[in-house]
Amino acid sequence: MIVKSFLLKQDTLKSISALCGKDTVAVIRPEKKIEIILREAVRKTIREKKSAREEMDQVRAYFAALSASESYQEKATQIISNIEGYLREGMYVITSEISIQDYVLARCARLCAEAVNNQVKGILIDGTELMLCHADARGVQHFDWMGSREQIKSRLTTSGPVIIPGGYGRLDSGYVVRVGKDGAHMMASLIGATLKAESIEFYIEGHGIDGIPAMTYDEAAHFCASAHAPFASSAIWPAKNGEVPIVVKDINDSSFKGTFISTDSSHQTDVIWDKDLTLVTVYGTGLLGRVGMSSSIFSCLSKAGVNVRFIAQTSSEYSISFAVRSEDKERTQEALHGLFMDNPLLPLDDVVVLNKEVGIVTVFGSRMRNIPGTSGKVFGTLGQAGINIIASAQGGEELSISLVLEEADVDKAVELFKA
Repeated sequence: MIVKSFLLKQDTLKSISALCGKDTVAVIRPEKKIEIILREAVRKTIREKKSAREEMDQVRAYFAALSASESYQEKATQIISNIEGYLREGMYVITSEISIQDYVLARCARLCAEAVNNQVKGILIDGTELMLCHADARGVQHFDWMGSREQIKSRLTTSGPVIIPGGYGRLDSGYVVRVGKDGAHMMASLIGATLKAESIEFYIEGHGIDGIPAMTYDEAAHFCASAHAPFASSAIWPAKNGEVPIVVKDINDSSFKGTFISTDSSHQTDVIWDKDLTLVTVYGTGLLGRVGMSSSIFSCLSKAGVNVRFIAQTSSEYSISFAVRSEDKERTQEALHGLFMDNPLLPLDDVVVLNKEVGIVTVFGSRMRNIPGTSGKVFGTLGQAGINIIASAQGGEELSISLVLEEADVDKAVELFKA
């Protein structure tokens, strides 16, 4: 058995269908273009209490163009009608916009799976019946790994092709919820690991992971933390735990063998990079010996919805530096201002906050582990090229070194490390 994950676009339906053989479990997710249209339909319906007729006409035309099959057209009409009914109900019932959006997008994923299954004549199983989630007393949702594995084992007992709409699960209450940042790939990874598949294949538009022929699970996870990664690192962990290899292939180029992800660590180190970042440095004597200071800073950023890309703190406890997306800079400043000005328990009169536009270059690889002088070579390479390092951090697992540089120096540093 091979588990495959696909992003369905109007021009890839035939390619995807040809790759769904009898030994295949295929997880299908919709492209962003159609998701954006549906999100706008939900926003207009719930916030503005207006009809989303224009958006739904676009959705209807999009799926009508996928297949001329009469049986598919009937199912598409039924599902789109269901979505429209759910949106109309949402206009008059007080409910969560996110809840309605998750349900609508899950139905969109179902439509995509129906289109593929109409071509391959397989068995369609709703992904929301496989991926189980729970909500705690605070309403925070948690993915049920064990329960989902049991569902996968009990439901996926037939020979393929099996087609599954991906990316969404279900709470105990019956509500449909999104599963993580990259739920479709994660679902494929979990299915492959649970059923001990021969391999798991992620089909993307592009030559695997940056054209790299082979990586370890940990190396791939490091790469997929970057902004230009083809999928989220959360999709890797189920496969790693089950020791099932992942192959990242190009849906448009069958000659590319793909990036093979496994436990093999015989290949060389590589480099990833991010730009459009702001390095925020909080420093001052008010931080010294202040128990819970780091927790207070990062908790306030979390509440503000700011994702932190990099953290470095000196042992003197005099400063904390962290990188955020430049688009989040104002939210970060507002959150820190609120923390320092409104909390009487923090005597931080001398604390200063500095912002600097930067990029981050990360050198990573399994062959860095337990090799004396690796950090020296990395820093020496940049020093000889006249590139200043603003901040740095290295994980204790010895798999990566992240360097904060002037944004103008990022491309030059990447060229040096790739040479």
